Amino acid sequence: MLSGSPRHAPPVITPAQRDAPVLTLNLWGHLSGGFGLGEGARCTARILRTAGVRVRLHDLPLATHVNDQPVVAPARVEPAAIDLVHTNPNVLRQSDGLQERMELRAPLRIGFWAWELESFPSGWEEGFAGLDQLWCPSAFTATSLGLRSPVPVTPLPHLIDWERADKLWERRRRRGARRQGEPFRCLFAFDFWSTRSRKNPDAVIDAFQLAFPRARPAGTASPEASLVLKLASSEQFPGATADLQQRCGPDPRIRLITGHLPNGAFDRLYAEADALVSLHRAEGFGLSLAEAMAAGLPVVATGYSGNLTFMPPGSASLVPYQLVPITASEGDYRAGGLWAEPDREAAAAALRRLAGDPHHHAELADAGRAAVASALAPGRLAAMAAQRLGTLLRWAGRAELVAALPAEHPLRRLEA
Repeated sequence: MLSGSPRHAPPVITPAQRDAPVLTLNLWGHLSGGFGLGEGARCTARILRTAGVRVRLHDLPLATHVNDQPVVAPARVEPAAIDLVHTNPNVLRQSDGLQERMELRAPLRIGFWAWELESFPSGWEEGFAGLDQLWCPSAFTATSLGLRSPVPVTPLPHLIDWERADKLWERRRRRGARRQGEPFRCLFAFDFWSTRSRKNPDAVIDAFQLAFPRARPAGTASPEASLVLKLASSEQFPGATADLQQRCGPDPRIRLITGHLPNGAFDRLYAEADALVSLHRAEGFGLSLAEAMAAGLPVVATGYSGNLTFMPPGSASLVPYQLVPITASEGDYRAGGLWAEPDREAAAAALRRLAGDPHHHAELADAGRAAVASALAPGRLAAMAAQRLGTLLRWAGRAELVAALPAEHPLRRLEA
């Protein structure tokens, strides 16, 4: 049984604060998108609102993805102190009409980019034009983007939807421990647009089959197990989807879900799983990992890159790896760059231990939830955002923006 309790109530806003003028920011991003970049933008909106910023949402839907998340957007673009563009320069460059949809009129501009390798992405330099600051989801990403950045680069981790996470945690708590005879259920989800090579579902399949072989030597005991692979954007990658289906076909314990799932259906996967597995070769942050840990779902993941922002040792089963060169370019991940090759045997051992040791399973679930609650606490992330906004506003010629804020506004603290 999981321990702990929901602890992330929204901040209390006094009537004086509600009626007072506040710093206004236009947030441009894939806010209606049911995919990683979209949820990342929604995470940033949560942080800014917690920091006392008035956020106006401006959706940039992508034709390549399902856009099914509700967005309350203003009818027109109002004056604001800051424009925050929450998407990568390659997405803007490659998506017809996307740049033309943005009306960037604010005197200050912030970019928010996601990236997964230690080297700076080729061709992204042009995206710095017009930026005053660049934000990104982890210190890992900030280090690589800072290699070429002419403006300050700040890591601002994603603020997950704690209301949703707490409901999932409560749902899993009510469900209790896995009943005897039930299979140990593993889960992995990825989007083909994030590239198969980087997300590495093949390693997850290998580790699962190593951990729970169908043919067991006489006299050995191994728990029954199943694996769900949730594949997003399958219809746009029919060849890769068919390849995975063919590979998994001989093993009836592996189920592939290729259609889009609304939030409720996806949450059922979280609620019913016994472990989330991610043998990624590189992550800029790892939203699904953070969400799983917050919900009390133990995680087995490569111990490398942006997920270490919220995943210290002991909070998840961190799989050892070796850094290896990328052998073939895929998307912006160019041959010759470095990323991780996780140890499949070690991942299999971690899964076997979780399946066979209920005490370890419960301990890891509790430790993971506690680690994420600490690293991704709303107040902590809001304070980080306020500091960066305060630094930006204190630059020469911008004092009038701070002066317009009410005396009790949190950003006024930075004047001292």
